[in-house]
Amino acid sequence: MVLMTMCLGYFAASEVVCAAEAPGETVRLDVILDWYPNAIHTFLYEAQQNGYFAREGLDVHLITPAQSVDAVNFVASKRAQIGLSYPVDIIMAYEAGMPVISIGAVSQKALDCMCSLASNEGITEDMKSLEGKTIGYAGTRVSKAVVDTVTGNAGLTEKDFTLLNVGFDLVTSLTTGNADLVVGTFINDEIVTMQNMGYELQVFSEQDYGVPELYGLVLCANREDYEAQPEVYERFLKACRDGFEDMKSDEDAALDLIMSVMNSADNPLDEAQQRQSWEILLPRMETSDADFLSMDKEVWQEIIQWMTDTQQIDSPVAAGDVMVDDITAAGTAAVQ
Repeated sequence: MVLMTMCLGYFAASEVVCAAEAPGETVRLDVILDWYPNAIHTFLYEAQQNGYFAREGLDVHLITPAQSVDAVNFVASKRAQIGLSYPVDIIMAYEAGMPVISIGAVSQKALDCMCSLASNEGITEDMKSLEGKTIGYAGTRVSKAVVDTVTGNAGLTEKDFTLLNVGFDLVTSLTTGNADLVVGTFINDEIVTMQNMGYELQVFSEQDYGVPELYGLVLCANREDYEAQPEVYERFLKACRDGFEDMKSDEDAALDLIMSVMNSADNPLDEAQQRQSWEILLPRMETSDADFLSMDKEVWQEIIQWMTDTQQIDSPVAAGDVMVDDITAAGTAAVQ
């Protein structure tokens, strides 16, 4: 009911998609980002600046959210046609009855990780070293599940360490010594920030300690809108792929675009940091085994199983409930 009310309060954005059925008619798509514009969004801005969306008959508007959860809510309530979000949020949204489905993986590899200061010699690659230590986490179900998985696999129980809810102030909690290790830091953001501040870090992949490979970021759509006009979304993804080709083909041009279009007084970006982020992101957004925007049912099923095992979700969920079949370069796709 709340989502319906929110939708009516907008300008019926979903009708903009459905109304443009005539050949040659431009379709408006509102795309809500996961966070402020930064290097990971370069493919979208490349597609917009170089006319790839326009070539596909799309009038794309990129929206910065007030908070990261907005993407799922906006797409579910049809206030935006496409959003950038995270697999765990898509799965939780499905369990909550929200008609949101993933249409492509922006990052094939997880972007969040764990880290400690290198000066904290008590922490080693053996997570048993966390005994007696303070672990900072964001206070979310997923960050708690990461802690439980990592420490549980090391044979630790909650009485063996102190769990500290630091919200999203992960950097300060680590650098001030309030936490010995933090989980959920993004390798392309907080890690780069702290290194540029002069801190030497130990960075640990959550996937080395029992957390499944998580798509770092995914594109999502309203299932009803997608099923009504899959070709609109396929054209959007085609333009995104072309934007990604530009993003990876010319680093200097990509950085120029970031600093000229995404950088602003409201969203100040450091060019050196964005360059480092760009270099970190490229081998994660596309790998030798997985093309940009491709998805694998087995990856989704492993995420779902982990979320079930760690009690992040209670209801049965299948991969086909939260993703479309892999959309190939030829532009064919289907909801399972």
